[in-house]
Amino acid sequence: MCHYPPSAPPATLPVMKKPYLVLAAAFCFLVPAIGLSAAALDNLLALMVDLPGWEADKADGADMTSQGIHAVTASRSYRSGERTFEASILIGMQAVSSWMPTYKEGYKVETPDGSMDVRKVGGFLVWEAFEKEAGSGGILVLLQEAPKDTDTGAVFAVSFTGLNREEAMKMAQRFSWPRMKEQANRMK
Repeated sequence: MCHYPPSAPPATLPVMKKPYLVLAAAFCFLVPAIGLSAAALDNLLALMVDLPGWEADKADGADMTSQGIHAVTASRSYRSGERTFEASILIGMQAVSSWMPTYKEGYKVETPDGSMDVRKVGGFLVWEAFEKEAGSGGILVLLQEAPKDTDTGAVFAVSFTGLNREEAMKMAQRFSWPRMKEQANRMK
């Protein structure tokens, strides 16, 4: 446990002149939170599969959960020539800010430049956006809807370039959405 020196109570510490004390205090609070969920983060990283014909960086992630506020991310980047595919599992605050309340099944916008829609795929609500000219877009799979006024939602997020919608969706489906949902539920 971290404590301030007895000779210097928190009210008398000049924080700006001693920034290392702020860093030390932050470290004391974050290390236990990160250490307790390392196995959970490892389980998420294991879900970032290899994609045949694509080069990939090692899966990476962070768990910044602290004092009941969830913020967990597991990501992996893939490349094949000029094409890119970025996959992430977002749990907590990032997921809640990614999935808009207006994303309901049947939501659809189409223009000459691209499209955006929400539909069910394999039992999951999926948001897709595609820009035709650039051959780029994004996919969000709702893994866990956040109860009102909480930060416990979860999404699988994909961004891609150089692919059409169908190719990108087939690649996104190579990941186990049910296992992602299961892991997200364990992290509540």
